[in-house]
Amino acid sequence: AEFYPQFGILHFDAHSDTRNAYEGFTWSHASIMFNVLRNVPQVAKLVQVGIRDYCEEESAFCESEKHRVKTFHDSYLQSRKFEGASWKSICDEIIKELPPLVWISFDIDGLDPKLCPHTGTPVPGGLEYNEVLYLLKSLALSKRKIIGFDLNEVAPDPSEKSEWDANVGARLLYKLTAWTLFSQGKARLR
Repeated sequence: AEFYPQFGILHFDAHSDTRNAYEGFTWSHASIMFNVLRNVPQVAKLVQVGIRDYCEEESAFCESEKHRVKTFHDSYLQSRKFEGASWKSICDEIIKELPPLVWISFDIDGLDPKLCPHTGTPVPGGLEYNEVLYLLKSLALSKRKIIGFDLNEVAPDPSEKSEWDANVGARLLYKLTAWTLFSQGKARLR
């Protein structure tokens, strides 16, 4: 944040992560975006995608911060698709909310749980892998600059019988890196 006077965050997640604290812990994984908005004034906009598990406190906080927070709940995304909206038009709507500089925060549970069954807090619903790739591509092609990203909550199969979660996480990491470099003019499309 110290290198950029103003930027936005594109936040993929099943959870809003905007609680003041969780189980008495101020710096909880359930409070990260609350803390970012409170402590990083350079964040001009938080755009959340795929949110489907949140409490009244989080809803009230996001409403009170509506000048800085735009949430595209999973129920909204699904309704728009069921009503005939193209994924392209939905992506355009999401990207329109973002400033020229964007950090991507990607919690793997923003995906459909079939893609990340061992993550700590899976929630039914969520984004498909190819929907995410299209949104990342659209963001990079919009001339916005991706200044960085994080990928979190990728968890292995405790029985060690499947590499599925790691495979999906690795592929997503590869695509996040590629589109970040492209948006910065350091990579070309083939």
